[in-house]
Amino acid sequence: MAPVARELLGEPNKELSRKDELRFGTHGSLAIDLDAGTWYSHEEQRGGGVLDLISRETGRGERHLQLAWLEESGFRDKQESAPKPQPLIEVERYRYNDAQGSPRFFVVRFEPKTFRQGDVNEHGRFVPGVKGIETRIPYHLDKLYAQPEADVFLVEGEKDVHRLEQLGILATCNAGGAGKWTDEHSRHLAGRRVVILPDNDEPGIDHARKVKASLEAAEAEVLVVLLRNLPEKGDVSDWLDAGGTLGQLQDLITQGGHELPKVELEPELESQGEGNRDKQSQTDLIVEFVQTWNDLFHDDNDVAYARHRGTGEVRALGSRAFRHWLTAEFYDQHEKALRDQSLREARMTLEGIAMKDHRPVHIRVAGGSGRYWLDLGLPGSSRCVFLRADAWSLEEQSELMFCRSESAQALPEPVAGGSLEPLWKVANVPEQARLLVVAWLVECLRPDTPFPVLELLGEQGSGKSGTQSALRRLIDPNAADLRGAPKSAEDLFVSGGVNHVISIENVSHLPAPLQDALCVVATGGGFARRKLYTDADESVIQLKRPVMLNGISAAVTQQDLVSRTVTVEVPVIQDAQAKDKLEEEFEVKRPEIIGALLDIAARALEILPEMSLPAARRPRLLEFAHLGMAVAKAIGRDPEEFMRQYDAARQDGLERTLEASPVATAIRDWAEIHPGEVRDEPAKRWLEILTDYKPQGSDTWPRSAKGLGDAMRRAAPALRQLGIECRCFGKGSGGVVRWRVGIKVPEAMSPMSRSPKSDADSWDIGTSGTSVREVSLGDADREVF
Repeated sequence: MAPVARELLGEPNKELSRKDELRFGTHGSLAIDLDAGTWYSHEEQRGGGVLDLISRETGRGERHLQLAWLEESGFRDKQESAPKPQPLIEVERYRYNDAQGSPRFFVVRFEPKTFRQGDVNEHGRFVPGVKGIETRIPYHLDKLYAQPEADVFLVEGEKDVHRLEQLGILATCNAGGAGKWTDEHSRHLAGRRVVILPDNDEPGIDHARKVKASLEAAEAEVLVVLLRNLPEKGDVSDWLDAGGTLGQLQDLITQGGHELPKVELEPELESQGEGNRDKQSQTDLIVEFVQTWNDLFHDDNDVAYARHRGTGEVRALGSRAFRHWLTAEFYDQHEKALRDQSLREARMTLEGIAMKDHRPVHIRVAGGSGRYWLDLGLPGSSRCVFLRADAWSLEEQSELMFCRSESAQALPEPVAGGSLEPLWKVANVPEQARLLVVAWLVECLRPDTPFPVLELLGEQGSGKSGTQSALRRLIDPNAADLRGAPKSAEDLFVSGGVNHVISIENVSHLPAPLQDALCVVATGGGFARRKLYTDADESVIQLKRPVMLNGISAAVTQQDLVSRTVTVEVPVIQDAQAKDKLEEEFEVKRPEIIGALLDIAARALEILPEMSLPAARRPRLLEFAHLGMAVAKAIGRDPEEFMRQYDAARQDGLERTLEASPVATAIRDWAEIHPGEVRDEPAKRWLEILTDYKPQGSDTWPRSAKGLGDAMRRAAPALRQLGIECRCFGKGSGGVVRWRVGIKVPEAMSPMSRSPKSDADSWDIGTSGTSVREVSLGDADREVF
C-alpha cells in the first residue's frame, strides 16, 4: 500500500505521519494504515484497499483495469500473487436426447478438464444443475431406439461415442463417467447385445463390472472387450489413435471377449479410522468442488462470497442459497450427501481462502459517475442493464459482483420506446406528484448519491400497498414486495443487507431510534453489533438503500428524516377495478414500463450537468433536486414544475415536523405573539418562558434545560424555514448555555445586522434552505429567506 500511495498521492505529510501511519494532504485528511494495508479519507468518510485507492485516484472503476495499472506501474499486489484456479472454458457440449430426439439435458466439457451437467437457457447459455430433470438415460437414446437390432458399444465418455460413430458403430454411455450407470440405464438396452469397452484403469474395470451385472439382470447379452496395449487410463479413442482399426475390433468381438479381473479384497479397516478418513475426504472434496466452479473473495464487510464461473451468480458462503446450491450440485456430481461437520470444516477453509481477495459486492444496482448497472437477476445469468448518458443497453456483466437473496425475483428484459402510462393504471399517484415518483425511481438506479425516502399516505381504499408494490417491481422485485415495520435498527440493516429497496407497509408509528436509523440507511452508513457473547468480534453491516413506506397517518416526524423524505398523498380510488386483472395487465406491460423508465433515466443523465439552483433554494437532497429537474426536462416538462412539486412536499413535511414537536409549536406561538423580537437567554430561562406556551395534553415536554436544548436543536432547521431563528451559542461565562430565539428579518431591516455578517449569524442552508415566499406569523406577512 505505501509505495502505491506515494505513486498516486505524492509524498506524505511528514509532520502528521507516524511510523505505522502515513498522512497525505495539508491537514492529513487521507490516512494510510501501514499495518492493515488500507486507506481512509476523513473528508469523504470512505476508504478501502489498494484497488479502491487506484479507483479513487485514476477513475478506473473496473477491477481488471486496476490490476492493469499495477502491472503498468511495476507493482505486484501480494494477494493477487497467490495461485488461483484457472478460468473454465467450455470446449464441448453434449446433448442427451430422449427416445423422440428432444433434448433432455446437456453435459459440457470444460478446460481445465472437468464436466458439468445442466440445461441451456433461451439465450443458448449453459446453466449448470439438473434439479427436477431425469438424467438416467443413455447418451443418444434416440439413435438406440432407431436401430433396435444393432449391437450397442458401451464406453465411458461422450467423446468415445462420437469416435465410434465415425466408424459407423452404434455407441452410447452414461452421464457422469465411471460408476454412474444405473438399472434405469439398462432398461433401455433390455434384451439387446451390448459390447463393453472399459477404460484401462481400476475405475474403468469396476465400471464395466457394474454395468455388466446390471445389463445381465435386464436380460441383455453382454460381451466385455479389453483393448490391449493401452496406456494407463487409456480408452478406445487412444486405441484408435495408436493404429487400432474397425476390423481389429470386430476380430476381438469374434474371439468372444474377455473375462474381467477378479476383485482383490483389502483388509477390513477399523470403523473409526475409516470414518475419519471418509469425513476428511469429503471435506477436501467440498473445498475442491467449490474452488473448481467458483471464484472466492470477500466484500467491504468481510463477508465471504463465491461467484460461479459458469453463470456469474454470487452467493455468500454462509447463506442458505449457497448451501442449497452446494448440497444439490455436490450430490449430482458425487452421489453423496453432505455431512454437517464436513460442510462446516470446508466452509472455514473456503472463508479463509476468500479473505485473500477483495471485491465490492452489489445488490441489484452498481456504478457511479454517470455509469450504472441494473442486475436483471435472471437465474443462471449475469445479464444486466448498462445505463449511461443518453443510452442504455443489455450486456453480460463479468466484472461486477451482484449478489441475490433467495427472495429476490428477476426483472424482465426491458423494451425500449415504451411508456409510463400503464404504470399509473396500477400506481395510484396523483398527477401533481408523478414527477416526484418518477425522479425517485430514477434515483434508485444511482447508488453513488443519497436516496430520498418515499412516503405514501392515504386513507383506506386509496391503493397505497398496490402502488408501492408496483413501484418496487420496476426496480427490485421480491417474493415479499412489502414488509412489516422492523422492530429495531438491526432488523432494518439486515433487511437492507439483502435487498436494494427497503419496502415497509402499514406504518402507524416509527420510534425515534428507527427514524434515526432510516436517515443513516438513506444517506449511507453502518451498523455494528457483537457477533457472539463469547468473543469480542463485531458483525458490521454497511450500506446505503432507497426506502419506501406507506401508512394512513404520517409516521416520519423527526426533522432529520423529514428533510430526506418525499411525501406523496394518494387519493381514494373512485373507480375500483379487479385487482387480478390490473396486475395481469401490469405484468404484461412491465418490460415496456421499465424500458420507458430507462429511456427517461438515460436522457436525464445527459441533461443533468445543465441543472442548477440558486443557493437560497437548495434543499438538503440537492442531488435529488437536480436529477428531478433533469427528469422533468427529459420528458418535455419544465424543470421548475418538479421544484414546485418538491417544494410542496417539503412544506408538508415542515408542517408535520412542527406539529410533532411541542417545543417547536411553543416557539412558533411565542414568535407570533412577539413579532420582530429576538432574545438571547439561557436555556433554563427559555424553559420558563416556553412553558407558558406548552401545547395542551403534551406528554413529551422536556423537564430540564438540557432536554429543552435537545428539542430546540432538532426543531431549529424547520423553524428556520419559517423565518424563526433558533440558535445555540454554546456555553458562555459561568458555563451557562445560551439560545437566541426570534423572528429573522432581512438584513436591511434588522437592528442587529452587522457588516460584514459574521459566520455565527449565517444560516445553515446546507441543512434546509428552501425559500418560502409568504408565511403567516400572527397578523403580519413577512418574506422569509
